[in-house]
Amino acid sequence: MSGRGRICFNCEYLFPLLGSGPRVEFAGGAETQQLKLARGLQARGFDVSIVTCDFGQPERLVIDGILVLRSFRLVSPIPVVRFFHPRLTRSIAALRRADAEVYYVNGSGVPSGITFDMARSRRAGFVLHVASDYEVIASLPRQPSILDRVWYRRALKQADLRIAQTEAQGRSLRLEFGLDSQVLHNVVEIPAHAVDSGQDGTVVWLGTYKDIKRPQWFTDLAREFPDRRFVMAGVIPPPPLTREHWGRAQEAANRTPNLSVRGFVDPTGIAELFAGASLLVHTSPVEGFSNVMLEAWSCGLPTVSAVDPDALVTRQGLGALVSEYPQLVREVGRLLSDPEARRAAGARARSYVTSNHAPDMIYDRLSEILDRVVAHVRKQRAGRRLSAREPRAVDFPG
Repeated sequence: MSGRGRICFNCEYLFPLLGSGPRVEFAGGAETQQLKLARGLQARGFDVSIVTCDFGQPERLVIDGILVLRSFRLVSPIPVVRFFHPRLTRSIAALRRADAEVYYVNGSGVPSGITFDMARSRRAGFVLHVASDYEVIASLPRQPSILDRVWYRRALKQADLRIAQTEAQGRSLRLEFGLDSQVLHNVVEIPAHAVDSGQDGTVVWLGTYKDIKRPQWFTDLAREFPDRRFVMAGVIPPPPLTREHWGRAQEAANRTPNLSVRGFVDPTGIAELFAGASLLVHTSPVEGFSNVMLEAWSCGLPTVSAVDPDALVTRQGLGALVSEYPQLVREVGRLLSDPEARRAAGARARSYVTSNHAPDMIYDRLSEILDRVVAHVRKQRAGRRLSAREPRAVDFPG
């Protein structure tokens, strides 16, 4: 056991990304980020555990030095009952077995609430990592359940540490909730070689086939440029979520000769897509910090996007920002007609990512932050028990 600290991540869909289970096509950017952080912390001397759903793996196993603990199966025959058992009971049991000094969760809803309550009951630290811009709006517009909203607000308010992905999220937490946070950039691997974004390559879309991501913008866009090749790929929503937009994209491909529509692609497949690309189009209007955009930038690909985290696209010239579909058509047309502009924007994008999102700098930063949380927890455990009304937050200067 390391003296640096015991950290437990609660991440329901993460297990298949460890390479020891079935391929699950709805494990996405958030899960990938948490696995990278877990591995980075483990390499820096933390004892790391991960609580994840039951995909048929043993209850407890160690993979690459990380303890993996099984919680609940994703499907239960009685929807009303399954929240309490197995989801609640088995999540609590797995989190308890982790015996962590700090519990770490990404995102809102039930997992944040369960993880917070377990941390509180064990006098452990609790870290909440914001996953989306929606989670820093007081009304929580993407959380329809009253239980989810109440549980998340309580966890957010009483967290020992809140982590935002962008400066904008940090400002919103202060304005909307009156809460401080630390900004930690998302991690992205930097490929050894950049893509030639000036090549006569494809236009790529990566995302989840659901309404909020606006895949129809991309299928419509392909018809605007019949002489260019367009490829879209990504996550097909699992039941009970609708697959309506996946079906619509397939229908559009049948009518559009220059459009190819694919399902889930693994990291190797993404690298192959980017290798033959000229441009990434990102149509979702709300994100945390898009991992897809980061991955494109790391390869030297510019982006045309409907989001601009911390105004990086516009301030640093990493592509183009759009808010309406006609503007998307104009900006894509402008960049497709100018190979040198694409190369220059792609080079700036790769330089930005290398300087701000490279793994070692992010892992070192998070390790430094968690050292302080662990020290706070150990001090409290060595002293007296906090009362229910006493604040738990660690004081981090800005």
